[in-house]
This record gives sequence, structure tokens and C-alpha cells, in this order.
Amino acid sequence: MDKSGERLHVSGRPHDLRRGVADPAAAPAIMAAAGTATISAELIGSHYVARRWMLGSMAARPFIHLLSLQGGGRAAVLSEGETLELHGPGLIWLPAGCAEHLEISAGTAAGLLRLRSGMWHRYLPPSAEAAYLALDGAGGIMALPVEPGLVTTVSRSIEAIAAEIAAPARSGAASIMSAELTLCVLRFWRLFAADRGPDEEGSSADILGRFRRLLEERYHQQLRVADYAKLLGMTPDRLHALCSRELQRSPSALIQQRVVREAATRLEAGTGTVKQIAFALGFKDTAYFSRFFRKHAGEAPGAWRRRLAARARSGRARPALNFADWP
Repeated sequence: MDKSGERLHVSGRPHDLRRGVADPAAAPAIMAAAGTATISAELIGSHYVARRWMLGSMAARPFIHLLSLQGGGRAAVLSEGETLELHGPGLIWLPAGCAEHLEISAGTAAGLLRLRSGMWHRYLPPSAEAAYLALDGAGGIMALPVEPGLVTTVSRSIEAIAAEIAAPARSGAASIMSAELTLCVLRFWRLFAADRGPDEEGSSADILGRFRRLLEERYHQQLRVADYAKLLGMTPDRLHALCSRELQRSPSALIQQRVVREAATRLEAGTGTVKQIAFALGFKDTAYFSRFFRKHAGEAPGAWRRRLAARARSGRARPALNFADWP
């Protein structure tokens, strides 16, 4: 484990604990962010004392935790002053910031996977988008009893992730870690989806929240409404009806407005040419980008930038676009 949680007890002999911390620089094709590790994993061997992780610390709070608890094992989570007792075999999903601490009882074997919220999806392939959106947006602790074999399978994946993180220079380390993480997430998501029931799509706020997060990640890829609807697991008509009813705007308008807002921000910053900004936002034709921006902002990108500069020199307020991307 890295320093995002404090260990209050000795964890046992070195061969009882196998751990690793994902270094984004070690897998540039998958993750290219600096700072605190995005993923860490450890296989926790049975020990004669209980062990505790401080999940409420400043360093640990941004992380989601997936715990695979072996049969006969026990653990406890302290959340909002109440203690939730956990019994194996089971898989437990702890959303970021949901608990003060996690305690693994003496004699318990488990696997612990830690994922930095809002960033860990970069290790996943596009095919796992639905699982990421559902699980990253989960607001409460999920403890699901499962067959012992599934716990063993997930624990093996966690152990494999730890091993690859510990030796990032080995050939294929990033690809193997991505594959094992995807298997862990998809297996838990399948249980989570089944537990919710086939007819439960989630509340309107939940769906719109997932759409917003997805839009923030993909607005520069020129995806269609149908693409977003597919990633959200619904029909385009359903997404259109929901956005129109709750936000008084179509999903297409929301997508376009997000792109225009980003374009305006980049033009104001003045760090790139109009052509560079167009390409960064997924436009292959600068002329098309200029027409698109003029349609929504009332003037061409170059004229918008010049007017901003003139207003700044005269001390006047910057011009405002007549929309907000989200209420």
C-alpha cells in the first residue's frame, strides 16, 4: 500500500502481504497523470492480530476500495458512527469517503484493491464504460455475499495487479494489469447490476449525473447522442426524454454547449491557435469548427478572441455566452 492509509497494527510476515502501487509513468499508454498513485493492490494473509486502515485520512479519502473477503473471514467498517460487520465469503465496494476506517479481523485472509475516484477508468478499455459509470457513481457501501470460488478468483486478480505494479518494467505489465482490473470490475458490476434488478435504471438524478461525468470525459471525441446512450445502457429516446424533462434541453444541445464552453475557455486563455483548438476538440476541419462556434457564440473564434482581448485592455467585463452547460 502507499501512504494513503495508516496501518495501526503489524501486518504480518513479509510473505503474508503482497502489495503494489500503480505508477502512472510506468504505463504511459494507459495512464499519463502525475501525482498520487491511481491504483494500488494487496493480498492480505491471515494474521494473529486485527489490522486497520484509516479510510478517512486526507490521503485515503479520494480512493474507492474493493475488498474480497475469504470464507470464514470477518471485517468491519466504521461509517457515520456506526459499525458495519462484514462476513466472508463476500465482495465489498466502499465508495470514496464513505467510511472512517476498515478493520480486517485476526485470522482473516482478503484482497484489497484501491482506485482513485475519477481517474481509475483510464486503466479500463471502452467496453467497460458502463461498469465504470455505475460503480464510480455509487453513493453507498455495497456488501454482496458470493460463492467462495468467486472470492478466490477476484483475490487472484488483485494479487496479479499487485505483482504487475511491483514490476512495471516487465513486458506487458500495463496490459496485464488493465486486463485483471477489468475482470475485477466487471465481475463486481455484474453482481451489482443483478442486485439492483433488471428493470431498475436508477433515478433521474443518478442517470443525469452519469451522463454529466461521461460528457466531461468525452466531449472532445465528437460522440453522438446514440453513443452516449449506449454507454449509459439506455435508448437515445430515453436519454432525450430525460434531458428534455429535467433540464429543458436536448442531450445534443448539452453536448454542443459543453464543446462551445471549452472552446471559449481555450480562446480566452490564448495558449493555442484556432486550428490547434479545433483539433483538440475533435474537429478535423478548422472551417467547420469556425462555423460551429459562430452558430453558438454569435461570432467566429478569431473575432471572439480579439473582442475578449480588447475588453481586457479597456477593463470591461468579458462577454458572456447566453447559456450554461448544466443548471
